[in-house]
Amino acid sequence: MPIVQISRIQHRRGKRTDLPQLAAGELGWVVDEQRLFIGNGTVSDGAPAVGNTEIVTSGSSAFTSALSHTYKGYLGDSTPVGTSQQRTTGSRLDDYVSVKDFGATGDDSTADVTAIQNAIDEIYKDTDKDDTRSRRVLFFPAGTYRINAALKIPPYAHLVGEGPDKTIIRNSGNNAVMVTQDDEGNVGANIGNSGATTPTQIQISNMTVRNTVAYGGISLDRVTKAYFNNVKFQGSYASGGADASNSKGVTVTNSTAVYTTTNVVFNQCQFTKFARLVDISYNSTNIKFHDCDFATAYYGALLGAEMDGSTAGLTDGPRDVHFANSSWSDIGQQAIWVKPTAGADTGTGPRQIVSNGNYYSKTVANNFEGVGSIREVPVLQFDNDECTSTLDFFERSDLRQADGSSELNAAPELQGIGRQTKPIRSFTMNDNQSSAATIREYPGLNAKGISIEYKIERGGDTRIGRMDISSDGTNIAYDDNSVDSDQDVGVDLIAALDNKDSTAGNETIKFQYQTTNTGNTAVIDYQVTILA
Repeated sequence: MPIVQISRIQHRRGKRTDLPQLAAGELGWVVDEQRLFIGNGTVSDGAPAVGNTEIVTSGSSAFTSALSHTYKGYLGDSTPVGTSQQRTTGSRLDDYVSVKDFGATGDDSTADVTAIQNAIDEIYKDTDKDDTRSRRVLFFPAGTYRINAALKIPPYAHLVGEGPDKTIIRNSGNNAVMVTQDDEGNVGANIGNSGATTPTQIQISNMTVRNTVAYGGISLDRVTKAYFNNVKFQGSYASGGADASNSKGVTVTNSTAVYTTTNVVFNQCQFTKFARLVDISYNSTNIKFHDCDFATAYYGALLGAEMDGSTAGLTDGPRDVHFANSSWSDIGQQAIWVKPTAGADTGTGPRQIVSNGNYYSKTVANNFEGVGSIREVPVLQFDNDECTSTLDFFERSDLRQADGSSELNAAPELQGIGRQTKPIRSFTMNDNQSSAATIREYPGLNAKGISIEYKIERGGDTRIGRMDISSDGTNIAYDDNSVDSDQDVGVDLIAALDNKDSTAGNETIKFQYQTTNTGNTAVIDYQVTILA
């Protein structure tokens, strides 16, 4: 680019209607509109076109357009929205708040804890905290945000990332990744002091909460109405490892009769690589886990294990905790263990713990040793009353039936004090089966009560009935009450005990049948309910 030496800068001025074609580099000032133009020069000089180019000033229409916006709808200019209002770009940008506006980088090397906490406190705790207009969504762009102290989450916080394993909050300190705080900054046992607003209406979604040391994911202390959607809680526990009491994906502390943690929902969340994926002993109610994934842990959910029956907040334990439509895998011990303090009186301890429609894989409750391990434990252990399993699927039990590994007495799917309702199954019974043949086997450790409602169809005839079985591991009795539609279907149902190993007692209950010779097989559809 050659240097053009000039002794003065030539320019013109006048009204917009009088603006001529300017020479190359010549300026033209439009007085009436306060706009500035410069001549392009000729095409032979390299200009893309002959003409004038406007230099943006505060008077330029382009500048005004850049600093304002009117919502036009999805059809744009062709069908404008008649009621929309023009707003400045600055006001629109303030609708959206990013942690990067406060100095967070998400580059996986910078310490971001101060910047993130400043953002959270500035929006939800420090300024205008009682004004609903301050309760904006705080956005975490994709990246890894390194912290070494727990993030304190106040009332009305709404944190949103770009998805698990995209937005990652990564902790390396000896602490949980997140804890709750009131609107005065108090945490733990001080939440709610001096009339402070306790944690409430908290929403966190679309991110990974990762702890690289054997500490927790989030501690829900004295919180009401907290909602987690599509969040991955990830720790540092390795499959096959020992229990570690500080490694808790989700826990509750300092919840009392006055300040009770309640109304918490986890939807489509992942819990992985904590020794205890869920560990709740403090008084809390109405905690729901829907469509979640639980994987790689020593315990899945441990409820009430640290109750002592006397310390404030550790007297009643968690209640009304539901796990629904979720998957469980690679868990060494129980998937769900309701474990109240020893010697708790009736009415004390965790209760109304519900497992509904869950999938428990073959890698659960066998000490990481696979199906048939002698160290199997119950998948669900309910050591307190008012607990239920409904329509859950246990892959381990099905594999035992098919692979010949039932030389050992299977540990129960559910043990303790609880009711288990199993999905309906169908089985085809042979014609002319004179010796007892097995339909299904059930673990018989300790006392078991089994009720089987069934329908049998055979050669156009139908029977409906209910069979009740009572067993104490040594003796068994059963009662079969039924009614046939017309002719006797020619099927006898039987319950028997079997001992499949060298230990004392007959610990397997066999549901069996015999049939007469009619030339037709019989099909039984049945549903089992077990009182553990």
